[in-house]
Amino acid sequence: MPSLRRLAVAVALVGVALTSAAHAAPGIAGAELPSCARLDPASWTGTFTPGTFTADGLTRGYCLYLPPGGVQPARPLVVYLHGCNESAEQTAQASHFNDIADQQGFAVLYPQQNLTASSSAPFADGNGVGCWNWFLPEDQHRGAGEPGIIAALTKSVAAAQQVDSARIYVTGVSAGADMAVILAATYPDVYAAAAPIAGCAFATCGDESGALAYREMGPRARVVPMLVENGSADTLNNLAMAGGLVHGWLGADDLADDGAANGSIGRTPATTTTHDSDQTPQPGSGDACVHNNTLTCPGGVAGFQGSYPYTVQTYDDENGVDVLQFWVIHGMEHAHPDAPGDGPYTDPLGPDISLASYCFFAAHPMSGAPVTPEGCPAT
Repeated sequence: MPSLRRLAVAVALVGVALTSAAHAAPGIAGAELPSCARLDPASWTGTFTPGTFTADGLTRGYCLYLPPGGVQPARPLVVYLHGCNESAEQTAQASHFNDIADQQGFAVLYPQQNLTASSSAPFADGNGVGCWNWFLPEDQHRGAGEPGIIAALTKSVAAAQQVDSARIYVTGVSAGADMAVILAATYPDVYAAAAPIAGCAFATCGDESGALAYREMGPRARVVPMLVENGSADTLNNLAMAGGLVHGWLGADDLADDGAANGSIGRTPATTTTHDSDQTPQPGSGDACVHNNTLTCPGGVAGFQGSYPYTVQTYDDENGVDVLQFWVIHGMEHAHPDAPGDGPYTDPLGPDISLASYCFFAAHPMSGAPVTPEGCPAT
């Protein structure tokens, strides 16, 4: 059944594009250079610099964060993809990945979608509200469209910064989460692991068996570890859609490990653990997040203290190694948790999903020994 999110986004953005085509000559908008402003200058100690990148006729801007010390060979690289109505700077602030990078010593790349006013692809090279075009079939395959330029940008930055090619990871929120899923399917040889935050299954939320993602991997097919997060009260990407991503990605991994759908990757959680459920809420004591470009923060209204209650399910391969974690944040809307409450789609209550994502990444390099950073949230 087509999802509400898939239909709403597609209809709205196609409508914008058609309106533009009727009133203006077709054209390709150029990429704007992000300012990469330090929205919290006291916090970050490294460099946050802008750039533009062109490949196969497409151009995108980006921000690159490097912790102190400049180029450091064999650093990991995290690629973070923003959501709709959000810039690279805003998502850096919301995710606080730069702070984690300062502590853990990795680089962070924030590609930025072209904001094409009053238009969207295919009439312009970008999107009218800044979404990655995850719902367009031409942007769901290797070597073309937005996956192609994001992967090419990733490889260019990785080469220039001498990062460890076995420790390149991709994450993102909302539309960025959906593009992260696409990149995990189209470039499993580039991205060691992925962490979609409030996203859905590959192929415009439709691949709940994993067969399409596995086919897209082609000869590069392998088990790609994934952390999936979603709020239980999410009205844009509901919990069932996140569950479809979990089921579909487990199916893709099951096919990828030995070429057969034989249950080698289990569909039953190996562990299920709930955290922060023993607190005493203080109703009305928190931030309700009443401002532009975000949904409300139910936890602030309920008065949760510090963090929403959350449940983590882990799924293992036949050797008992976890290949997928599913984080359900109980009561949260469509938002990035543990983020300043004044940005697009943010919620100031925890858990710290950015740190949890990096802890998952560090434990799942494409090759080499796993690492366990300090201070990881409980799973």
